Amino acid sequence: MINEKWIWVKRQDGKKEKIAPWEITDELDSNPVISLAASRPDFNGSLIQFLIGLAQTIMSPRNERGWRKYFTNPPKTDDLHVMFEEVSDAFNLDGENERFMQDYESFEGVENRVEALLMEMPGEKTLKDNTDHFIKRDYISKMCIPCCATALFNLQLNAPSGGQGHRTSLRGGGPLTTLVLGNNLWQTIWLNVITEENFERLGDVSKTQIGDIFPWMKPTRTSEKKGMETTPMDVNPKQMYWGMPRRISLDFDNIKEGFCDVCGCSSDGLVSDYITKNYGINYEGGWCHVLSPHSETKDALLPRHPQPGGITYRHWLGLVQNDPERGQHPSLALEKFINKQQDLVKLDDVFQYPPQLWTFGYDFDNMKVRCWYENTMPLFNVPDQIRLSYESVISQLVKTAEIIGYNTRSCIKQALFKDNSIKGDMSFIDSRFWHDTEPEFYRVLNKLIQELENNPDVADLKIQWVRTLSKVSVKLYDEYSQSMQLSVVDPEKVAIARRDLRRYNSEGGKKIRETLGLPNSKE
Repeated sequence: MINEKWIWVKRQDGKKEKIAPWEITDELDSNPVISLAASRPDFNGSLIQFLIGLAQTIMSPRNERGWRKYFTNPPKTDDLHVMFEEVSDAFNLDGENERFMQDYESFEGVENRVEALLMEMPGEKTLKDNTDHFIKRDYISKMCIPCCATALFNLQLNAPSGGQGHRTSLRGGGPLTTLVLGNNLWQTIWLNVITEENFERLGDVSKTQIGDIFPWMKPTRTSEKKGMETTPMDVNPKQMYWGMPRRISLDFDNIKEGFCDVCGCSSDGLVSDYITKNYGINYEGGWCHVLSPHSETKDALLPRHPQPGGITYRHWLGLVQNDPERGQHPSLALEKFINKQQDLVKLDDVFQYPPQLWTFGYDFDNMKVRCWYENTMPLFNVPDQIRLSYESVISQLVKTAEIIGYNTRSCIKQALFKDNSIKGDMSFIDSRFWHDTEPEFYRVLNKLIQELENNPDVADLKIQWVRTLSKVSVKLYDEYSQSMQLSVVDPEKVAIARRDLRRYNSEGGKKIRETLGLPNSKE
């Protein structure tokens, strides 16, 4: 996996090809690799974490000076090849010795079809009950080795609960990942690498044996009994990039020829089965993954996970900036980037386009995949002297949107149902509201920087934001409240609810003005 070309990428001229990991800086000056181009979006999410983990593990900079050196002068491919070759023994997918993301020792376990590596595929109980209505069994019966390697890593990164003793991933099932997007693949990788000194507070950095970083390089720390958990003090903290909660052994003794059911490529090395066993590594004890935002609890920080409705600017607080009221914090990698963003964007020859935040992850309902969510958000360059004011206003804008979004859903429900206590899933209204107001939110944020630099009073901008939200709110109300026949709904209730909505959303309302930090309209 170090020396062979197996990762699909897209170059600046649009060409797609396979590269080896050490070729990520190939042709940077003429035709750089821009992005990953796997056959599935979740594979792209896993592969970028694979490459970030590889760079962080092998060439972790000691300090910011060392980090900046590789950012402004990326290493040549030959130099990367030499560095990556040092750990090539840990990245063999098959062989007689240690195998990537697979159990160190042979074991007797349960045989599974290779499709089970993909988390959306029907599980054992679903197949037994014959309830695989939407995603059918046998849809995936064989995978090429590159897809198999990616699916294996993807499962270990995102593993949900899988029955007794089948452990979840180091960050729990389907963690939310947030990454800074650069202008090319190398920038994206390096912008999410942090300096070595940051790991000292994340675990026991004195544990430097290869098996403390790559768990498949030594006997598995199994977890049959309580007290056999693996904490950040039991291994090197960089194992966060290479967590291996599931005990798996791919079957390379019965490979086939044909076409891969995932990517469609022809291959003479198609894998059809694997063996698994429960009670793999049980990660506990406050792991803090540097690529995930976290929420505070009484005992520790917990990684956040996608929820129904997708990832929009409603999650800005806690994803991009701290949200102390809810105890939510951005990823450590993003925090470190924001601290040096002003200096980096001055490098016009390096940053041709403004950086963005790439967010993605699975939304799980226990063991079931409900959705894969993915989005990008702009990362505005905010001068240090106005950052506190800027973040304070953003908090007010988002919380105002929460109020008006709630008003919209409540009034639509009031108009459509006689009994307000009726329960039902109306999250689609919330999703439409946040989606339809998102472009304007980013325009307001960009304008906010300019206005705060000239005048700390941005009341007019706040009022304009309320009017925009109210306009979208009424539009959605009219659309959904009139979607049913007049014989079903009460026209008087529809009219009253619409009047209430406009009143609740009024820029002169006490709740709205308090949230925005504006004086009472009667004062």
